[in-house]
Amino acid sequence: MGQIIRSPLSSLSVSVCLSVCALMLSLDQFHLRYLRKIARVKWQDRTPNTDVLNICGIMGIEAFLLKAQLRWVGHIMRMPDSRIPKQVFLGQLAAGKRPQCGPVLRYKDTLKVNLKQCGIDSSALGDDTQDRSAWRTLCNEAVTQYEDSRIDALEHKRAVRKGVQPRSNLSAWPCDSCSRVCSSRIGLHAHQQTHR
Repeated sequence: MGQIIRSPLSSLSVSVCLSVCALMLSLDQFHLRYLRKIARVKWQDRTPNTDVLNICGIMGIEAFLLKAQLRWVGHIMRMPDSRIPKQVFLGQLAAGKRPQCGPVLRYKDTLKVNLKQCGIDSSALGDDTQDRSAWRTLCNEAVTQYEDSRIDALEHKRAVRKGVQPRSNLSAWPCDSCSRVCSSRIGLHAHQQTHR
């Protein structure tokens, strides 16, 4: 463990990390777009993404990827030391240096950040992963806690954003026929077409 290796496979972890970080936004948009289609929630309903996730009873795509990463790390750490994936994961490069201006993150670097976000101690990673069912339970609880805190933060951010803008009835347009109040002049015009 912790040996120095000369292998092009370590660049694989960098490309995986970069591709996950670069595609997170588009994956999240894709995920929520199709959840809206499945749940038949239209954009006209103005339903926030957090409510769509609650309606479907599913986690966000970030939580799915986080759970997959944690389970994969548990699988690697349970492997014997002679296996190549474990050697690549725990090894270091023999030569080369990383640039000063924001070095490219390795898979291990993003894993440490994700473990910290989930509240899992990265120093005890080897011991915690040996029992498969306990590690699976720990991963599920940690990811659920992470997702709940993420959704709470998003809902708080939305409440602050929506609470700052007071809603006024100064721009109300009442209908002469039925006394319905429309929020815009063009809405009033479209509503009055139903009375003809």
